[in-house]
Amino acid sequence: MKVIAAGNVHQLRAHLQRYFEQRQAAKQRGIEWALDFWTWLEIWQTSGHLDERGRHRGSYQMCRFEDIGPYASSNVRIDRMENNIREAKALQKVAGATKTFPDCLTANST
Repeated sequence: MKVIAAGNVHQLRAHLQRYFEQRQAAKQRGIEWALDFWTWLEIWQTSGHLDERGRHRGSYQMCRFEDIGPYASSNVRIDRMENNIREAKALQKVAGATKTFPDCLTANST
């Protein structure tokens, strides 16, 4: 069993809260969630960007490859928000989709 450094109880509680928030956001968007807390935390810790998570320019996000499929360990990567938006917009152009992005997820946000 792999040991994951989760910090003190307050840090662990904060990470757990972020996990539940991200899982709920995926559910609201109709996206399957196939990550337990410990897998989610390991992905973030392995990336080295756990403390840089966010929805603003310069922040890191958990991204699904080509915005397809579930949030699963085999289908996610940690990347800058700008790269995630750029990829989604490129896919939108290719597919001719009409997906829009909230202000908090546009690369021009502060």
